[in-house]
Amino acid sequence: MPDAVEEIVDEGTHPFIRVKAESIVEAARVLRDECGADMLHQISGVDHADRMEVVYHFCGIRAGTGFMCLKVTTPRDDAVVPSLANEWRAANWGERETFDMFGIRFDGHPHLFRILLPEDWVGHPLRKDYEMPTEYHGIDCTE
Repeated sequence: MPDAVEEIVDEGTHPFIRVKAESIVEAARVLRDECGADMLHQISGVDHADRMEVVYHFCGIRAGTGFMCLKVTTPRDDAVVPSLANEWRAANWGERETFDMFGIRFDGHPHLFRILLPEDWVGHPLRKDYEMPTEYHGIDCTE
């Protein structure tokens, strides 16, 4: 998938491959079908202040392979990435948590709604520009 790859970092303690956001589903399929990654271990978001990033950790349980990491970058003001939920059942929860905490939307997710916070909560707490509300439905949030 040479057209999909933006960066390869294969040195250090956390090697990864950065792919174009629109190629994440295909890249995850390649890891599963051709590289033996049979488990999506974790999905997380990162706020770099000028852009958002989604980090995917895969591993190969049957093949005994270590972690394989894919990353995608998305604009901060329109943070949207294709969903892996239809390919990897485990993506359902990780994408919902990443949406809840970072506001990154996963296009095609079957049930993308908050998982940790109430539906009417304002904002996404792990964004760098998040401001904690002073109250929520009469509950003091300053303490």
